[in-house]
Amino acid sequence: MRIPVRQTAWLLAIFSGTLAAALASSPCWPPAWRFANAWEVLHVTLFHVAATLAYIVAYSAIEERSPSMTILSRVADAGGRGQSREELQALLVDVSPVEIRLAAMLRDGMIRDEAGRLVLTAKGKAWAGTFATWRRLLRFELGG
Repeated sequence: MRIPVRQTAWLLAIFSGTLAAALASSPCWPPAWRFANAWEVLHVTLFHVAATLAYIVAYSAIEERSPSMTILSRVADAGGRGQSREELQALLVDVSPVEIRLAAMLRDGMIRDEAGRLVLTAKGKAWAGTFATWRRLLRFELGG
């Protein structure tokens, strides 16, 4: 197994394909499970899209190992002997969550480096627009 280069695109493809397959196969479901009308289809579709976007946001936050997970894994691997504070601090000395996220966004083509300044690509603008729209619909304040 290998992790695809365009992870977000693959996640979108998998989730979209799952929704399409479910909707296409729904006439074959047992009668009690079938959609009664278009509103039910719309509700399921909107829920699926919202859950997909939530998963992708959460995935992007956990795709790289966080400092907390690094510490937990190291202590768990040490078993009963544990780890000293100094060993754990040395382990995390070069870890920068911001740098990890920036590298992932560069890799995924959401931002690009133009003479030392990071700017959104068309893909990044599309994602930013999508999340801004959801944030406005949900009446969330600006922020991360």
